[in-house]
Amino acid sequence: MRRIVLLALNDLRQTLKDRPALFWMVILPVGFILLFGQMYAGPRDARIGLALIDEDETMLSRSFGEALGRQGFVVQRIAGAGDSVAQVRRSVSIPAGFQDSLLAGQPVPVYYFADPEADESATVVAEMHVLRASLSTLFALSTAAAGEASAPLAADSAFAQRWRAAAAGPPAVTVAAETAGRGRPVPSGMRQSLPATITLFMLINTTIYGAVYLAIEKQERILARLATLPVSRLSILTGKLLGAVLIALGQAAILLLAGRFLLGAYLGESPVGIALVVVCFALVAGALALFWGAILRRPEQVTATTLVVALFLGAIGGCWWPLEVVPRWMQIAGHISPAAWAMDGFHAVISFGAGPGAVVLPCAVLLGYALVFLLIGARLLRFES
Repeated sequence: MRRIVLLALNDLRQTLKDRPALFWMVILPVGFILLFGQMYAGPRDARIGLALIDEDETMLSRSFGEALGRQGFVVQRIAGAGDSVAQVRRSVSIPAGFQDSLLAGQPVPVYYFADPEADESATVVAEMHVLRASLSTLFALSTAAAGEASAPLAADSAFAQRWRAAAAGPPAVTVAAETAGRGRPVPSGMRQSLPATITLFMLINTTIYGAVYLAIEKQERILARLATLPVSRLSILTGKLLGAVLIALGQAAILLLAGRFLLGAYLGESPVGIALVVVCFALVAGALALFWGAILRRPEQVTATTLVVALFLGAIGGCWWPLEVVPRWMQIAGHISPAAWAMDGFHAVISFGAGPGAVVLPCAVLLGYALVFLLIGARLLRFES
């Protein structure tokens, strides 16, 4: 065991002595977290402009407009359809006879319009809040019908009396509700940037440093000389793997602390879940370092190959953009990359507030990747170039 630890610490010491390592493993990733955290973030002012075209101009239509304002809209009130709507790409139109039709028990439409060129996400959010404003108004009507003095619409006694008379009749609307399932929002801001940067740079730096050390030691016959000592092949392989894993864990710990305390990133409520994903992905990165070090001979060949492959695996695995924004077939294909499973685990905890149980499947898959690469690398590794 002591020999394994010494071999691992030797690789870690060489990494710490390498001056560019500080830039590649700490400074550049922190810059990436900050840069992409700003790029992935939504607009700081989430208020959406909405034109309210009120052709009815009654107490009920005004109450509906007030309900829209309470939903956070910047409401531009328009008296009629003939008036201009200035720089507002979404509008709600209340037709004439709105209040009278409702009191007569007749259905009356409220129209929602959106410019096709308007931001699609904001349009969907706006539609949802228009529906919420409708429900809020209906609730106010219900409380007015019950005679509650606190209801906003109960202030007009004549209207309240007419509404109670309409509400006393048979129900005109039957509501059937059922659960449609839980949604999965697209990770944004630091919740995408931090795990993506950690995953990508763990993959890049661990595979490059770990595989380069192996290539150098093969060229300089260091591994061949180690093989003549009373150290088993398994101990040498385990020591090299542990060295690469320590590099990955050290970088991940630094980036997590920097993200949390320097950049204010949210890390979820399950440190255990985060730790499990980090450790499992560190094993994958270490096994990949052993794999590349086994099949490649020259250090420069190792650097070029591992960098290109790591960038590719990171791209298809959701490190450059959330997999939630790509078509379903690309999400499935992206899970060929171990980075995608690491991102699934990170997002389960950081973006969706899950506990350690949610990372069991991603961690199991990551351990499977680590085992495969480790077995192949151990089988192909020769102790001399």
